[in-house]
This record gives sequence, C-alpha cells and structure tokens, in this order.
Amino acid sequence: MDISLIQQGLKRPLPGVSSHLKMAPAHREAEFRGIRAEDFNPRLSAVLVLLFQEHERLKIVFIRRGEYVGIHSGQIAFPGGRYEEEDGDLLTTAKREVEEEIGIHRDSYEIIGQLTDLYVPPSNFLVRAFVAYSPIRPDYTPDPREVQEVIEVDLDHFLNHEHIKIKDFPAHNSLNNTSAPYYDVDGIVIWGATAMMLREMMDTIINN
Repeated sequence: MDISLIQQGLKRPLPGVSSHLKMAPAHREAEFRGIRAEDFNPRLSAVLVLLFQEHERLKIVFIRRGEYVGIHSGQIAFPGGRYEEEDGDLLTTAKREVEEEIGIHRDSYEIIGQLTDLYVPPSNFLVRAFVAYSPIRPDYTPDPREVQEVIEVDLDHFLNHEHIKIKDFPAHNSLNNTSAPYYDVDGIVIWGATAMMLREMMDTIINN
C-alpha cells in the first residue's frame, strides 16, 4: 500500500461516526444518544496512529498497555494519553506521550493528518487521533511501567474483513457482558476505541 493513498484519504471529508459505529460495542450508540449537551464535559486526550515503511510494506504501531487497576488495563491501543495544560495543544500531547511511552522522538516522523475526535464514555475521554508516517522502522524504548509490548501489524491485514469478528466483552457499567466487533490479529484482540479509530482510517483508504 502506498502512503500517498492514506494522505489523500485524510484530506477528504472523513466518515466519522458512521465508521466508528461499525466497530462499536452494541450499547455504544445508545450511550451516545443519551449524552446531554449540558452534561458533556470530557477530559481531553490524544493518540498517534504511527505508520512506517518496512520492506515495501506499510506497518502500523500498537502498544499493549500495562496492567493496572482500570478499565483499559492490558488492552491493545495506540500510544497516547491525557492532555496536560503545559502541552498547549493536543498534537503536542500525542507527541509527548509517544516519546514517554515508547521512546520515539517527535522529529523522527511526519504528521500527515488526523481522524475524527472520538468520545469514550467508560473513561470520559474525548480522543483525537493524529496519523503519522516514518519512512523507516522506529527505534523503540518502551516504558515498562506503561507498556508491556510494542506490536507491529501490516496495514493490509485490516483491509481483510475476515479478520473482523464478534464476541462478548466486559461492560464497564454493567455486570453483564456486551457484544462488540474486534480485529483479530493472530489471536491479538483489538477492540473498543482503538478499533473504532482504526476502522475510520481504513474506510478512508477503501473509499479513496
């Protein structure tokens, strides 16, 4: 896949919520509809969707979060985190968090676009995803307190809809499980907000 296809897709109007909902848990649309504007006061965060070239193939970088007491413990995610006032803007947040979590210097990649902001009700975060590109494989130095491992996946893997499956996951606000689609990467499960953002990016490629 050529990086120029992604760049072109990101310059066009983004599919946004229609893409997000394709990979959303079964109850998420109802949660979105139930949000009242006067009560909407999310915390801000940013992630980096980092692509790099290796052996004429585009790959995408994920992390497995550390184990901790919290709803996102151990999940597969894009590197990133919470906005801090000294950041000044969310792009700086994304770059800072990537440097802190996996040691990639902010001058080693190029920002080529961003995706539609995504609200995550379980953690009350509004997440902005920036898409970045490096012509070479990054040199990682993961922070062991935050990251268990760095995972690299061929981007083409996510164009094959046979890798999208459905199963039950623990629901954050219920004793019952919730059904949700997920990407299966050789047994690695990518679901929730990460899968929703990833689906929007893949849709910009498919519809290009």
